[in-house]
Amino acid sequence: MTSPRRSFRVGVVSDTHVGDALAELPPGVITAFAGVDLILHAGDITTIGVLDQLRGCAPVVAVQGNHDRAAGLELPAAVVVQIAGTRIGVSHGLRGRRTEAAAIAAGIICGRPVLAGLGRSLIGRFGEVDCVVFGHFHMPYLTRIGRTTVFSPGAVYVAESDPYNTAHGLRGRAYQRFRSGIPEAGRVANVGILEISGGVVTPRIVPIGGALRPASGPR
Repeated sequence: MTSPRRSFRVGVVSDTHVGDALAELPPGVITAFAGVDLILHAGDITTIGVLDQLRGCAPVVAVQGNHDRAAGLELPAAVVVQIAGTRIGVSHGLRGRRTEAAAIAAGIICGRPVLAGLGRSLIGRFGEVDCVVFGHFHMPYLTRIGRTTVFSPGAVYVAESDPYNTAHGLRGRAYQRFRSGIPEAGRVANVGILEISGGVVTPRIVPIGGALRPASGPR
């Protein structure tokens, strides 16, 4: 008789931005997800082919990011996934329009994203969950509030790792200021892995390594 399985691995990815920032998914993403049981994409996919590629590794659950509607992707804003006796909420991480605008302005002034109250806000969307995963901010985040772990691995597309980043002028300077205080771990492309065992979710960040683009540059 086969003993019941005791652990599961869930891949977490966000902000791939294939089609609007990158021409294709960096191969390190697929490498990082070898052997996972499920993949959660926390939005800003921008090209449906990304989900098709990820499905070559494992089943995929995805939510809609703020760049996805313009790209024609219709996905849920938030979902709860049940796996291995745990409940995992998935959201892009968007706050209300006024909160977003105020937080961006504050972030430019402070020189770093302002995430005060974000974890509790995300948990409030899902109720009783063991973990919430999200994206949007292009930086890693990990905290625990009560019984819930709140986690973002960061982003696949990170402007600081892109030699062809075209954010210039006033907007480009504002963006650089907004991200100037981000730790080094937030300046490289990352995905995440959730290790689930005995009803406990343990997240870790996995840098994907390699170049964001082919050696020939943007296409």
